[in-house]
Amino acid sequence: MYVFAYVVVVSLTCLAAANPTTTPAAIAQVQVIEQIESFLDNPHYLSNEEIGDLFTRLNKDYPTLAQPYVVGTTIEGRPMNALALNAPTSDATTGDLLRPMVKLVANVQGDETLGRQIVLYMAEYLASSYEIDKEVQRLLNTTEIHFLPSANPDGFALAKEGNCESLPNYVGRGNAVGVDLNRDFPDRLDQQHVNHLRSQSRQPETAALAEWIVSKPFVLSANFHGGAVVASYPYDNSLAHNDCCEESLTPDDRVFKQMAHTYSDNHPIMRRGNNCNDTFAGGITNGANWYELSGGMQDFNYAFSNCFELTIELSCCKFPAASTLPTEWARNKRPLMELLKQAHIGIKGLVQDASGYPIADATIVVSGLEDKPIRTSKRGEYWRLLTPGIYSVYAAAFGYQSSAPQELHVTNDNAEAMRVDFKLSPVETNYDGNFRKQKVERAEPPEQLKQKFDGFLTPTPFEHHNYVAMESFLRNLTASYPSLTRLYSIGKSVQDRDLWVMEISTTPGTHVPGVPEFKYVANMHGNEVVGKEMLLLLTKYLLERYENDERVTRLVNGTRIHFLYSMNPDGYEISREGDRTSALGRANAHNVDLNRNFPDQYGTDKFNKVTEPEVAAVMNWTLSLPFVLSANLHGGSLVANYPFDDNENDFNDPYSRLRDSSISGRKLNPTEDNELFRHLALVYSRAHPTMHLGQPCALFKNELFTDGITNGAQWYSVTGGMQDWNYVRAGCMELTIEMGCDKFPEAKDLPQYWQDNREPLLQLIEQVHHGVHGFVRSSIGTPIAGAAVGINGGNQSTYSGTFGDYWKLTLPGRHNVTVLADGFAPLRVEVEVPDAEPFGMRLDVTVMRDDPQHWASANDFRIIENVVNTRYHTNAEVRNRLAELENQNPQIASFGYADNEFSRHFNYIKLTSNIGEPEEHKYKLLVMSSLYDTTAPLGREIMLNLVRHLIEGHKLQDATVVQLLERSVIYFLPQTEKFMSIFSMYNANNSVCDPVVSDELAERILSPETEASRDLLLQFLRNEHFDLMLTFSAGSSELSYPKGDSILEKFAHSIQRTEFNYSPLQCSSSATRQLHRETTDRLTNLMYKLYKIPMYTLGLSCCRMPAHSQIASVWRTNIEKIKNFLGLVQTGISGLVQNDKGQPLREAFVRLLEHEGIYNVSRNEARFQLMLPKGLYGLEVSAPNHESQIIKTTVQSGQLIGLGAIKLHAFSLIRGEVTELNGANGSGSSSSSSGTTSITGIVLDDGNHPIRNAKISVIHPAGLTRLRNFTNSMGEYYLRSVPVGAVTLKVEAPRHFEATRDIRLPQAGQPTENVVFHLKFNARVFGLPRFVFILVASVLIIVGVVICVLCAQFWFYRRHRGKMPYYDFSLLPQKGKEQFELDEDAGDDGETELFRSPIKRGMTIQPYFDEEQLEHILHTDDEDDEDEVVMDMAPELELDVADESGDEIVMLHNHKNRRKH
Repeated sequence: MYVFAYVVVVSLTCLAAANPTTTPAAIAQVQVIEQIESFLDNPHYLSNEEIGDLFTRLNKDYPTLAQPYVVGTTIEGRPMNALALNAPTSDATTGDLLRPMVKLVANVQGDETLGRQIVLYMAEYLASSYEIDKEVQRLLNTTEIHFLPSANPDGFALAKEGNCESLPNYVGRGNAVGVDLNRDFPDRLDQQHVNHLRSQSRQPETAALAEWIVSKPFVLSANFHGGAVVASYPYDNSLAHNDCCEESLTPDDRVFKQMAHTYSDNHPIMRRGNNCNDTFAGGITNGANWYELSGGMQDFNYAFSNCFELTIELSCCKFPAASTLPTEWARNKRPLMELLKQAHIGIKGLVQDASGYPIADATIVVSGLEDKPIRTSKRGEYWRLLTPGIYSVYAAAFGYQSSAPQELHVTNDNAEAMRVDFKLSPVETNYDGNFRKQKVERAEPPEQLKQKFDGFLTPTPFEHHNYVAMESFLRNLTASYPSLTRLYSIGKSVQDRDLWVMEISTTPGTHVPGVPEFKYVANMHGNEVVGKEMLLLLTKYLLERYENDERVTRLVNGTRIHFLYSMNPDGYEISREGDRTSALGRANAHNVDLNRNFPDQYGTDKFNKVTEPEVAAVMNWTLSLPFVLSANLHGGSLVANYPFDDNENDFNDPYSRLRDSSISGRKLNPTEDNELFRHLALVYSRAHPTMHLGQPCALFKNELFTDGITNGAQWYSVTGGMQDWNYVRAGCMELTIEMGCDKFPEAKDLPQYWQDNREPLLQLIEQVHHGVHGFVRSSIGTPIAGAAVGINGGNQSTYSGTFGDYWKLTLPGRHNVTVLADGFAPLRVEVEVPDAEPFGMRLDVTVMRDDPQHWASANDFRIIENVVNTRYHTNAEVRNRLAELENQNPQIASFGYADNEFSRHFNYIKLTSNIGEPEEHKYKLLVMSSLYDTTAPLGREIMLNLVRHLIEGHKLQDATVVQLLERSVIYFLPQTEKFMSIFSMYNANNSVCDPVVSDELAERILSPETEASRDLLLQFLRNEHFDLMLTFSAGSSELSYPKGDSILEKFAHSIQRTEFNYSPLQCSSSATRQLHRETTDRLTNLMYKLYKIPMYTLGLSCCRMPAHSQIASVWRTNIEKIKNFLGLVQTGISGLVQNDKGQPLREAFVRLLEHEGIYNVSRNEARFQLMLPKGLYGLEVSAPNHESQIIKTTVQSGQLIGLGAIKLHAFSLIRGEVTELNGANGSGSSSSSSGTTSITGIVLDDGNHPIRNAKISVIHPAGLTRLRNFTNSMGEYYLRSVPVGAVTLKVEAPRHFEATRDIRLPQAGQPTENVVFHLKFNARVFGLPRFVFILVASVLIIVGVVICVLCAQFWFYRRHRGKMPYYDFSLLPQKGKEQFELDEDAGDDGETELFRSPIKRGMTIQPYFDEEQLEHILHTDDEDDEDEVVMDMAPELELDVADESGDEIVMLHNHKNRRKH
């Protein structure tokens, strides 16, 4: 530009020389133009001090135009220099009235610097050009322009010239403490009090800017940024809070688009719309459609003031080199000039009263744009930007009558807005009557009322409330305080009573971002009622004292409080007042203790196997809101109880669940937040006048609780408890408060309970504000929901809510806060929580988008294919990829395709080290894409990623992968059967989240009907004997596994325990998803019980077929859980079972004490290997004809304990006390008799199970038949008075083959022990094999049944014939014939027959019978055969009735007798 100016100067100088008429004034003007853009000489970025000097110089050079001032001061003390340009007015009467104010702001983000210089250039240009440039004169005469070149001078000082992107950790983008100022403004979508709370931590630069914006009546504004080339207009965020690509338009969208086009269309680069790898139609964009940003300055201007602001991105490079400044000025000078003129579109005017005085804060309302009224300034001025059109406009103000609407035709043809003034008349206030003179005064001051009514402002009765009374009480409070309360039901009890919850907050019904949620739950046990009454009283207390008590007001304003008064209303209704310790009403209507019915981290039993409706309602309610802190109010003791409530082995120890008089023998089970829980419990206990003393209740004298608190498991075990579920599953800290020794005290005792518990209840609510809280946002300001926030590396995380807000309770001190969100890089920040009021600190976190390649390098051996351009692969592509992996890695991979019938239906790839070597010493794992055809496409993509992960890890010799493949054989089974039909559905409609097909594989497996692929898969599972199986599903992030086995449940916890706990998926419920969930449970049980395969099903995502691009996110979210599953093989025990000679005992087996299941050793080396979680185990190793051995071992995480060779001694299996079943002759011990001894032992079957009632007798020497006995229930026997020497024992047992054994008894009086018999099961019945017997018996039974049925039918038939004559009728022929022969051609003689009788060949018929014949027929013997009846008939029968037709007469019973008439 400065070159251009020089050329202009030279040209005009030459022109002046050539033209003698050119005046010196013109030449002088040329000289001035050359000086106007002299600021482009030596282009460079001015420092903040240089900006101040520049504005001072402009004020000195142009005192009537330029007025410098300071908007505010930064954190580091730098002034935020501003300049106002405004030409003096020639009208002394009106002055600068109705002159619109415009502002140009830049450098809000310190490293985006181009706008900073453009604003400075524009200020210099306008000031220096005013005297000579008509356009500039017109602009400054009618417009007041304010320049703020740097809103973030501290950030600019840290930025570096030439960096087109932000520095690492975004140094320079934010202010001196790293806060992005363009995310720090009050947001239009935030509640008012939330903005008020955020203002306490708002940055000084932001506060100064906000005050500047609302204090001056700005009409138009531009906010200059860098990093793109586009003009962006509001809104920057939306209610949906999508990351991008959805417009969020203002009511004035047409005005904003006109302004944006004004700038873009005049910019030679921006108008193209395809710069910086971005595409914007026409060079403009809606902010939310580009990317969402909350707390931005652009939206703040529009939502909180009259100012219309654009955000203008000037260049692709954020901090371009100074040498480019002249070029950028040339590009932006004209667009900026045209934009400033937009302040004069629409209408403007004054709003005055009838006397001509200005009305401030009046509202200008335009029909169709009512959502954005414009307010007048203190001088009554307004400016309303409008595009051309016809509008209806009126003015309104408080205390004045609204003006009549005026219809205006706006053209914007002139350079000035249309002038429209309004005069308003005051509202008439001269009403009849004296009601306005009434004055209401409170009878007594609030403090006196509080003292008079136990802290309440109105009389409050202390009484018990049944369900009806409680409901009435709550409805009355809701009606009295509608702005503070919301009464809602979270579900129904068994007997259909509502579970009522009262919410107390300033915005009832809405979660307010940044405001924590707290809950109290009472009356979980129906006969423990104190908590219920205390909550009813506390509700009334809070509502009455709101705005009359600073503490209560602060608590309600800053907390959303929920009270569930009765979780068990059915139990309450049958409980009785005065009950101290009984269980009447404790359980619900199904007689289930609700505090044993929640899912437990350590197991499942009969108490929590089926979820009760009250428990289901509370769980759904708890998971629906981001509760931070909670307490469960009980009775029957006086103590504050904190998690955990049980130990991992308590499901197998019923005695641990009994409450006895001493807690000294219980095992403590603290959480990782144990110190925090102790602090919370102590807060309640110490605020209580007696709880902290730890005094025992009368019925439990030895229950001594130090400081009035206890760990639940150390007191007594509560399996399936609510407080543990809140902590483990919902991320909510919960205590169990035992409020008194009596469960249902008398009503007269309630005032004392209220006095004792009021302060503790309030103090515990206040604890919800302690710790660290704030918002998690992306680098562009988008709130991130579901981000996991952890403290000091713990596994227990808190998750951010929908608006990105989170609360993490912590104790005072220094802590490391870790934040993890899907698709973002993990962030760790060290904070220090103060140990004085307010005991908490705000930490707003900005996380950066994670580079997929960086993530892949850190977590996936840099396999870019797994995270970039992910898509669904066809069946052919899957096969080709697996075959390729086998070819490239033949030493560890084997691809099964069409090798046999199974692989023709199910392709698979097997991974293990040293393919082809014996696999006896390895675990066998199965990973299947899914048992649901509709989830299989996603599952097999994850499975393919896993195969690539393991193969690449083995190539890199990753220790974990190498060890995994050395210890296991892993089969990967991608399901391909219905892929094409499902993929076609997906391609036809990508928005289909859950495709549906009939006859899913899971349903076919459960069906009894045979089907080829189903049968092959089940046969494969039966033959391979897998140790573990992993499959995938959708609809949730839950892990399904066989319930009831503590080892498998610990495995499940290990799988789900990840370094960073992602937020559980909150998937909407549907009938199909519920059906899949139930089917998965059935399949899990089938696999475990029938095929002995523990199957784990991992939920990957909400959708069964998410979009292609989301596959990478699913993989990243679940890879750690999948690796944890494979890592189970790293922990356990192994060993060999041998006899005394070192030979393998191939029929040996291993049993884990206190656990179900028997594990057989391998068939070759007699090896056993068990995957076990860490812990202490007892193993019983047994083998037929050998002594069992008990081994105690401790398993550590990540270690496979080798027990070596375990040697079993022959014939020494079980020892134990034997009960004699049959007494011997004589007295005294026969073993001590001369020449006799005793024999003891046991009788077992093939499975080493004891056989009871087996007969043991001595058959040699002869004559000792009296020496016999029978086994007891343990299979043990005892024979006494057996003579020494060689004897033969015989054992007989029902359904077993008998057995004999020769034994030599060497010495009298020395018992012979442990003589073991193994009887084989006798499968023969009546000498036949069982199967043959069953087959023969079945045939005989069937034959017998058939014979019986036939006999019954024959009898019935004969009986029926004996009672009724049998007639057989046929249509008579219509033509006369000598004889009617029934042959093959009968019926073809032209006669018409409606019916044909099934008459045998050769039979004759006649149309009627005479009496003689009829009598003969009726007296025919029923027992004679039908043929004999015909034979015995008389040869000739005479008929007395003539037939005139002359047709042949045929008798049914005698076809030989014919007669003509």
